[in-house]
Amino acid sequence: MPVAIRAWCVIAAFALSAAAGVITAAQAPAGSSGDGGRLIGWDTYRRLDLLPYLRSDTEALQFSSFDRSGGDFDLSTGNRNGTGGCLADGGAGCVIAEDRGAGEVDSIWFTRDGGKVTRIGNVRVELDGQAVLDAPLQSVVDGALGAPFAWPLVANAAQSPGGVYIKVPMPYRRSMRISVTSNLEYYHVDYRRFSTAEGVTTFSPADPALDVVATLRDAGTADPKPPASSAAHDKRIVELPAGAGVTIAESTGSGSISALHLRLREPADQLLSGLRLQMEFDGQTTVDSPLGEFFGAGLGVDTVRSLMFAAIPQPDGSLSLSGWWPMPFAHEVRLTLVNTTDDAVAGIDSDVTIAPDARWAPALAGGRAGYFTARSHAAPTTLGQDWLFADEHGHGKFVGVSHTIRGSRIRTAFSDAAPYFLEGAERVYTDGSASPQWYGTGTEDLYEGGWYFKDGTRFSDPLTGQPDRRTATGGCADYCVAVYRLMLADAIDYHSAILFGIEHGKRNMVQPDYSSTAFLYTQPDETLTPGDEVRPGDPVSRLLHGYGDTDAADQLLVSEYEGADDLHPVIGSVRATNAAVTFHVETDPANRGILLRRTSDQADGFQSADVAIDGVPVGNWLQPRANNFHRWLDDTYPLPPSATAGKAQLTVTLTPAPDSPPWTASRYQVQTLSGPTD
Repeated sequence: MPVAIRAWCVIAAFALSAAAGVITAAQAPAGSSGDGGRLIGWDTYRRLDLLPYLRSDTEALQFSSFDRSGGDFDLSTGNRNGTGGCLADGGAGCVIAEDRGAGEVDSIWFTRDGGKVTRIGNVRVELDGQAVLDAPLQSVVDGALGAPFAWPLVANAAQSPGGVYIKVPMPYRRSMRISVTSNLEYYHVDYRRFSTAEGVTTFSPADPALDVVATLRDAGTADPKPPASSAAHDKRIVELPAGAGVTIAESTGSGSISALHLRLREPADQLLSGLRLQMEFDGQTTVDSPLGEFFGAGLGVDTVRSLMFAAIPQPDGSLSLSGWWPMPFAHEVRLTLVNTTDDAVAGIDSDVTIAPDARWAPALAGGRAGYFTARSHAAPTTLGQDWLFADEHGHGKFVGVSHTIRGSRIRTAFSDAAPYFLEGAERVYTDGSASPQWYGTGTEDLYEGGWYFKDGTRFSDPLTGQPDRRTATGGCADYCVAVYRLMLADAIDYHSAILFGIEHGKRNMVQPDYSSTAFLYTQPDETLTPGDEVRPGDPVSRLLHGYGDTDAADQLLVSEYEGADDLHPVIGSVRATNAAVTFHVETDPANRGILLRRTSDQADGFQSADVAIDGVPVGNWLQPRANNFHRWLDDTYPLPPSATAGKAQLTVTLTPAPDSPPWTASRYQVQTLSGPTD
């Protein structure tokens, strides 16, 4: 095909794809994908206006190469989080993630050799039994395959310093497996699991999603959400006396703030930390954040170009701050700037876009949507304890974090001056689980760079970034960074609680000063209730629940849970079998689905059992994870509402797969989803 004709075809395809995205957004009623449902695949980025809607049937999970031992206490060495290794042999050679049932792969990250991943060979992604990606990893992250595997949905170690990633959302209906050829070192795979395949279409690389690519490439310059025809601007110029606050926007009725723009005429680092942004929705203040960190500029004046917020220095010396989070309210909203400094601040230009929409009132009142929330705090870190981005009760979802670190370099066995705090890994717990469902491999790895961001290289990508790094300058005593990560497709849902923490150095062994602003959508009410409990090792519990198995063996297990509390042994009885297990449990007939939580021994990975409810097959429960150091594991299986609704009792049958190691359990617990109200 001649070059001119090929170029015209690409432009035409781009225009058609973009137009299709606009038509879809315009025709779909607000909440069509979000009223208790899910945003799946490309719709996550095409319908960011629906981000406040909460999901009752989604679980965010992670596979990673974290150090199964938890790490030693030698301050001179780095973590060994690359020792997690392959889950199993298979696929392209080394399996790094596998799931059964419906779900979506949302983020795949690797690094080795300073970010050059040629030695890893091919990456293969198999969905529903078909390979949708099978190519050299280095070529994929270099963008050689073309859209949708194009920047910024993929990035190499120059674009995301020291790391590489694939952030193409890839849904599947029945199964997922990801593998690489060999030479694995550091990696994580973030994915979502759904209770049913309803509304899920298996990912196809034939759709280039050029409209999504264009939206992401425009990050920091334009609102990524579909336009709202009823939106109006509240523009003001405010003077801020020292120690006082001034309202910059307010509205009554039902609607949503869709954009916030501020211009500081004489910006300074101290101003960005000394001014605070407060937001009050329906009488509750859910945002009280330092102005700079809210927009990703936690260290001070610099350039940030993320998808949902930006900080752009202007040619006239002013600083433009923009935010595009959708922020709904049912009755009233008020935005206030507070000056905590000793000096008055003159001439701040504000422009707040508010879109009236009567549909937000019932969505918020019924718990189907959450209130935009920013949890900000700053303090010295505590030795031996994770820094907490979020510690929430109720139900909601975690959608991102802006993180500011002020620390010191130390001498180690591998560096004369290492920013050692970056050795710390994130751990995420939800709904009372004793096991983390995310367990990362390092701080810069959470932000999807690597190797201390390749000697501190600054970058600002649409979904991740280290836009600022300072060494003994600009108010930084030694080594300071500002980083962020947006988690939109890979948002972490919770039904009763979330605890999202991160280490500061391996095993929290160093003590920098941290500040963070976590972004969430929240509701105060819990939608998950603990219910009936079965203990296979207890004869009375077996009798009461009609528990049956054959060739089962009981053993005493003295071990720990992996994660933030891996030094305290737990003693319990574990029952293991290769035969079918049957028991009945009491349930609430008004349930909107049930999470069946199992406490087990994860010494052997890839435990697998077919699940039937009242004799009807509902899927396969697969747990690939294994840990011989910290053997206790809590994991859950989401029972579909169609199998549980209206029933006061369920008979559960678990039949281990022929190739599975013994199925182990110390406890099963019924957790009832009440769900939002209509």
